[in-house]
Amino acid sequence: MSTQSGITVSPELIEASKDLSTNSALIIKISSDSTALIPSKTLTSSNLSSLFTDLNNHISSEFPEPSYIVISHGTDDKSFVSFIPDVSQLRAKMLYASTRNTLISGLGSLNAKVAFTELEELTLDHFHQCINDTTTGPLTEDEKVLQDMNNVASFNNHGFKKELVSMNHEKSDILYQFDDELNQHLESLSGKDSKLVSFVIDLKDELLKLQKAETGVKVNQLVRNLEQSNGPQYAIYNYQPGKLAFIYSCPSGSAVKDRMIYAASKNSLINHLKDKISAAGLVIDKNFEVGDLDELELSELEPEVEAASTASSSASSSGLKFNKPKGPRRR
Repeated sequence: MSTQSGITVSPELIEASKDLSTNSALIIKISSDSTALIPSKTLTSSNLSSLFTDLNNHISSEFPEPSYIVISHGTDDKSFVSFIPDVSQLRAKMLYASTRNTLISGLGSLNAKVAFTELEELTLDHFHQCINDTTTGPLTEDEKVLQDMNNVASFNNHGFKKELVSMNHEKSDILYQFDDELNQHLESLSGKDSKLVSFVIDLKDELLKLQKAETGVKVNQLVRNLEQSNGPQYAIYNYQPGKLAFIYSCPSGSAVKDRMIYAASKNSLINHLKDKISAAGLVIDKNFEVGDLDELELSELEPEVEAASTASSSASSSGLKFNKPKGPRRR
């Protein structure tokens, strides 16, 4: 029952859904360790109108946490609601987006499926309006998340009283902002000192944070300097004067949610970095994406003159030229 998030439907949730009585709502959450979908709370009322009032009050108390909700109208009449506010943390939005199909498949027959992002939408009238709309209907929860990720600046226009870190910038084109220390090292790149800057995503603070900054790093020392991280990481490496390489590594054994978040953030981050360093006359002309660091093809970072000289010397001395075999692809 798993999908790309790796999260599964718990047996307790399946039982809770089967036992759901008429005019009841089952609130579903992703477990704290992000491994399973679990029942969080069941609300029951005498009619749907009062049920939605109770449901709105309960969800308001948890706002802006995302929730899945199964609403029972009768014995064989259940509807599905995904409630994921626009101002939810990016990590939570992505996890819930990638788990929706798993939940729907695991629970079986659901007569209607809608997606809400505002507390004002969580009313009986709006619910009926959505399930009765057979033309366009609201965006699915997946579509909303993808839309937000392609336009992160839209978070700034939301009237939520608590400002999140991911909202605290103007018209940003990246999902996570740089912390001050990382920003300082990126702005000081000269393109002349073989500098390596590695950084990671801090999901708790919603920031890109400096992990390590070293100058004078030779190509044959690169893997050793990057091996300090036990999970995914990004790095910028000044491999030749004026030229930088972007490196994204995601070691085998990394958590699925980390893989998903780093992969989703990569392209916008590269474009942002290119714009950031262009004023200094620097270019990012190599882009590496590897699993374990031993997959990094260091020969592509060697100076062309040196590489050509080495190849020529080898060919003249033996009359033969051997290409370095490529390692096996990751599974």
